[in-house]
Amino acid sequence: MVAGPNWTRVALSMDFGDKILVGAAATVALGLVGHILSGESFISDLEKQAQTELAARGLNDAMVTLGRAPLSRSAILDGDLADDAKQEAVNVVAAIPGISGASWLGQEQVKPEASEQSGTTAAKSDVDGKVAQCQDGVDKIIETRKISFRSGSAYVSPDSNQILDTLAKALKSCDGLSIAVEGHTDDNGDKAVNKVMSQERADRIKAGLVDRGISADLITATGYGSTRPRAKGSDEAADAQNRRIEFRIGSANAAPKIDAKAQQGE
Repeated sequence: MVAGPNWTRVALSMDFGDKILVGAAATVALGLVGHILSGESFISDLEKQAQTELAARGLNDAMVTLGRAPLSRSAILDGDLADDAKQEAVNVVAAIPGISGASWLGQEQVKPEASEQSGTTAAKSDVDGKVAQCQDGVDKIIETRKISFRSGSAYVSPDSNQILDTLAKALKSCDGLSIAVEGHTDDNGDKAVNKVMSQERADRIKAGLVDRGISADLITATGYGSTRPRAKGSDEAADAQNRRIEFRIGSANAAPKIDAKAQQGE
């Protein structure tokens, strides 16, 4: 008669342990799904930026695709273009910060047009490699850690200040490269207010990096408000993805010449 309750306790203990294991597995699975979705959103942003750059140069017939399985920042181009236009399109896409390379569909990777001086070509290749390496370093930091602000303000949380410490250390190895800090919000509230808020947050992050030893001359800060959403919809999950700070690394010559505040006449 005594054995019955003991077996019951053992069974309950095992059942509770199983629930813990299942819960832990579910947490890991959700984390992996979030990581994949974040990576896919970043890849989608690069595709959109590439299409915008191509359209600005009249190369609308070129289509850009980046890998999803596995995720890849190497761009594949396709479309009905003349050979010289293909070369131009590949060069345009390959120069976008965050994209590691570009090639035309069905062909070996198309190299950028050769410079008249081989030394210039080699120097450009070195810079492109450094840009890609620095962008990768920044991406790895912010993929798993999100910079956050107090609701309705540009106040940087203590945890986010620690992220800035880590980012500044990584960016110091990117000496001489441009750093574009981009602020984004969700679509809740007034669009004009969101634009101002995103600019203030981008400015605050820029100031934080400058305080940590990064040259202000190499950093631009731009607030886009809710005009460049990463996720569709207005639910809590989409809002969380759209409220973000992004960093784009480029060569110093490719850095925006005018900061967003100057463009707004502030």
